[in-house]
Amino acid sequence: MRVLLTWVNKNGRRDTRSRSTTPEVHSSDGERPIRGRGNRRRTARGRNRARGGRGRGRRGHNRALQGQPEPLNRAEVAAQARAERDRQMQERIDGLSEDQMKFAIMATYREQPSFLFRVLEAVNQEFTASETTPEPDPEPTPTPSVGIPTWCRCSNCREMPSEVEKRCCNQIPQNCHSTLHDFHNVVLDPLVLEVAMRYRNDMIAQPPDQDYNRSHRHTAYRQYVLWIHGYLGAGNRQVIPSCCVWAIRNRFPDPSGQYVGFIGGRFG
Repeated sequence: MRVLLTWVNKNGRRDTRSRSTTPEVHSSDGERPIRGRGNRRRTARGRNRARGGRGRGRRGHNRALQGQPEPLNRAEVAAQARAERDRQMQERIDGLSEDQMKFAIMATYREQPSFLFRVLEAVNQEFTASETTPEPDPEPTPTPSVGIPTWCRCSNCREMPSEVEKRCCNQIPQNCHSTLHDFHNVVLDPLVLEVAMRYRNDMIAQPPDQDYNRSHRHTAYRQYVLWIHGYLGAGNRQVIPSCCVWAIRNRFPDPSGQYVGFIGGRFG
């Protein structure tokens, strides 16, 4: 903004001049003057210098970390924790006496009856190892019992009409599933089967089967699969070992002796 100034000099003449009221900032290197921006430029240069200093500090910090190992991720930390936990448990087990081990195994079985299968598996492994160990004077191989299929190991199976049904529980004779007390309690007990049958009929809105033996026989099949394999879901069926199939059929027989073999279906 410019202002016109007029005054009278010593000679009595009028003198007129114009003057700008806006301050000017002149550059020291001959550049055009920039009005009203001097403070901003000085402040901006100060900020740039501060950021530059911080950046140099981070670069030095990164160089200091190059010689250190990288931290473990979550999966590696969890794996190390599990390995350490297993090692500590193994040390505690090694420190138990034989009586203490028996007590712990029996207490576990009472709390979790399905632990029985772990015990049977250990017995089978020991029995299989003894079978494969060569003897100095081997005895003649005994002739298989009459009526026992060659694919049967538990000695309680019978021949089945289809190849898919020729399945054994693969246990040694004293551990055959069909001879276990849990099998009789879970699979063959009429009261247990009655409750399971009512529950299933209510779930799928199906009327009860009036044929007592047939309804209990089919429910026993489902109980065995649930006992051994757990819930499988719709359309996923499992073949029941021949020894257990015939134990169920002998408990709930068909008057005519006609039985339906394994058929895949929607409901387990």
